[in-house]
Amino acid sequence: MSGNPTLAQWQLAQELRALRGDRKFNDVVRAMRTAASSLARWETPGDGGAVPGAGTIERLLQLYDAEGELERLLELRKQAREPDRWQPFELERSYRSYANIEAQATSLEMYQSQLVPGLAQTEDYARAVIEATRRPESDVERELQVRLTRQEILQKPDAPATWMIIAEAALRQQIGGTQIMIGQVGHLIDLARSPRLTLQVLPFSAGAHAALTLTSFVILRVDHHGLETVYLQGASSHHFLSNEENLAHYSSVFNRLRASALDEGKPTLKVLERVIQDLEQEQD
Repeated sequence: MSGNPTLAQWQLAQELRALRGDRKFNDVVRAMRTAASSLARWETPGDGGAVPGAGTIERLLQLYDAEGELERLLELRKQAREPDRWQPFELERSYRSYANIEAQATSLEMYQSQLVPGLAQTEDYARAVIEATRRPESDVERELQVRLTRQEILQKPDAPATWMIIAEAALRQQIGGTQIMIGQVGHLIDLARSPRLTLQVLPFSAGAHAALTLTSFVILRVDHHGLETVYLQGASSHHFLSNEENLAHYSSVFNRLRASALDEGKPTLKVLERVIQDLEQEQD
């Protein structure tokens, strides 16, 4: 957990909610003489949450008859307030939380309809995407470094079990030009042979499918932490969805996409190789 304040805050919030048990929310608010919104944030993991003060945690545990948990929860609080590896990059809060969860994930399930997922992008492709979509205040080199640093998780001995489904449209959209796309699709072929990564292409021939109205989503799981969440990235806002209904919905969508997409292995590799052949013909 050290060096990962997002997961520490997530765990602290979950444990405070568990320690409240069957006690009524409003009863605790009155006993603590605090605002209902404050207690709600202390018990909310992720971007909507807040880290309570040390004195607040001590008072909560006294109220819950759980003083024996004080030292452990204060250590979690300390970790939740520590800087992380992304601090120098000045990331937007939701993206920073995502990068922290991704770094500890035991499994990732991701769907992309318009782009190659960030974890699978080559440096040239990533630069072209960032330059095309950046805001006036963006720092291209900084954003590129974040993306390349995130990709290091795929090289770890305990790399997350990763399942990528990429729509064929993302492979046909020429980002950065023909040569960059040849390199990018070639990189996907290499990744498809990784024992910890499964890659499927959702072909045009799949027709109507379960994610027609979705641009992209990622299901992240950190098994040793009991964390499961869906990350949705938009043009101006990003969201984590962690309630059971949303998790069930997106898991169902992803499973249906698995059935609609080409089988991993030879069928997917054949499509990738055909894309490269078409690109090379365009160069001639």
